[in-house]
Amino acid sequence: MTPLAAALEKTAAHLRPHRDALVESWVRAIAALVPDPPGDIRGFCARGLDGLLDHLDQGRVEELLREEAAEARAAAQAGISLGLRAVAVRVLDRCCLPVLLGACPDRESLAECLLALDELGDRRLEALLWAQEQEAARRLGEAQDQAAAAAERVIELARANEALRRSESRSQHWAEQIGMLSTVVHRISSVLEAERLMQEAADAVQGRMNHTFVAVVVLDEEGMLVGRWAGRPGVGRRSAGRTQGPAGGVIGRALRKRAPQVVPDVTADADYVADVPGTRSEMVIPLLEEGEATGAIDFQSEREAAFDLDDVAVGETLAQFLVVALRNARLFAEARHREG
Repeated sequence: MTPLAAALEKTAAHLRPHRDALVESWVRAIAALVPDPPGDIRGFCARGLDGLLDHLDQGRVEELLREEAAEARAAAQAGISLGLRAVAVRVLDRCCLPVLLGACPDRESLAECLLALDELGDRRLEALLWAQEQEAARRLGEAQDQAAAAAERVIELARANEALRRSESRSQHWAEQIGMLSTVVHRISSVLEAERLMQEAADAVQGRMNHTFVAVVVLDEEGMLVGRWAGRPGVGRRSAGRTQGPAGGVIGRALRKRAPQVVPDVTADADYVADVPGTRSEMVIPLLEEGEATGAIDFQSEREAAFDLDDVAVGETLAQFLVVALRNARLFAEARHREG
């Protein structure tokens, strides 16, 4: 048995004969601090004192502390305040003092009992505080988990909304592209003069899609690019509406590779030729006739990463139509030349 348990066993022996008076004193002390205590306060004090004395009589101090800690934890989890228990523990020493003054045979015995009760009271309060802190930590953890779950739901909702927005935006963009194709086909279907055909196509695409610059060019017999362009007001070129020059830049690369070229950021592309002010991104679709590159459609935008795979698909469809239209224009010109 520990020294504390031995001292408390002696203390319990002094207190037990005065059990009823001690209960009444304890009730009054609690009522003085808690004017309207909940429940049966006398029953609470009687049960508490009996349990305390039973444990101390048998030297079971540690068992008492474990049981009270478990009870306090259960009460805290059930949402029951531990305030009354804390008040009861704090005033018990004061209630025991008059009894011990009359029961202890000498000052040494009195001091031993009072010190033992004081240490026991501290440990009981620590157990209550521990239970309260554990429950507070548990509830905080639950609140954090709930907050994290709520945040995750918000993120999921935001992702869903963003996906819906992108889907709607993509559908609108696709509808605009289909409208552009329809406009181009309508405007050039009856045009049999090559340069006018290229100008009509460039005007129609730029007008519908509002790109910074659109050009339709073909390779001439000397390997030079000739064609027509359309741009928003303020776009400057070396000639108004007509373009001619070597097959360089991103257009030249598309012709060499015979494949579409998409440049999300022209400042990061070594082949880009900065001939259109304000351009941030570029897409070039080659005109392929029987597998050979005969020209290209050049799209330039002031927005970075303005072109995606849908734009490439529509551009390739437009290119196929232009190849046929330009071939028809060439055949018409050859026929007129023979007739002339």
